[in-house]
Amino acid sequence: MRVLVAYDGTLDSKTALRYGLEKIKQNGGDLFVLHVFNSNLFVDYDAIPEAKEIAQRESSRYVKEAEMIIKEEGKGVKVNIIEEEGDPEKEIVSYAVQENIDIIISPPRYKSIVKKAPCRVSIIPGTILIPLDNEDNSIMTIDQIVKEAKAMSSKVVLLGLVPIHIYGRWEKSEIDKITEEITSVVKNLKKILIEQGVETKEIIRSGYPDEEILKVASENPVSMIIFLTRGHKPSELNKAVTILLDESDRLKMPVLSLSENSKGNTKSL
Repeated sequence: MRVLVAYDGTLDSKTALRYGLEKIKQNGGDLFVLHVFNSNLFVDYDAIPEAKEIAQRESSRYVKEAEMIIKEEGKGVKVNIIEEEGDPEKEIVSYAVQENIDIIISPPRYKSIVKKAPCRVSIIPGTILIPLDNEDNSIMTIDQIVKEAKAMSSKVVLLGLVPIHIYGRWEKSEIDKITEEITSVVKNLKKILIEQGVETKEIIRSGYPDEEILKVASENPVSMIIFLTRGHKPSELNKAVTILLDESDRLKMPVLSLSENSKGNTKSL
């Protein structure tokens, strides 16, 4: 896995850097840290020539801080620090293309790169989206969910999915029953996550699960989707997961699949 961290010296970018280091420790691969001095900001500063020099010194200090974080928290991780000058978003996208990057981890300042990047982008802090159905299989993965949310300094959105398309119009009682079960699963997990200190909100949607997942992901600043899988057990949610993973061009963020018997597998789609 080749991970690019867009680093600008802010607290958010330091969180992104630490998260990138942890992902490489877990999954292996190479980490690239790109810091771009935004020289475009000084086009009209001819009257104050020292302004650019001051900003460049500050920029160099940011890089030294990144080096310190890597030295203290990145032991055993192969890290390449790159310094560029120009438009940060253009340089980030260009470097991702040039180095065949799998995942970009970026602070919110550069969130518009999601639409331009050649790979998946995780905006940190952001939102972790967890689709759910009426099978309460989340208890075994609570610790992993909490760990991911806190590492990303991100909140969680629990998406309860009612597969209304599999029921006929005359099956209202069945629809009401499944909706009640799904709502209960969502509320139970929300309660646990909040007790663990994770900011969490709930959404209940009816429709084709894969389509609703994409809609909610586009409506929220989603940094990652976590799928709670149940092996090969048939379900509409498992079917949606398969569809989305097979059609990777429909997703613009990393996916983490968690199961009761796994430690999690990050897919750079």
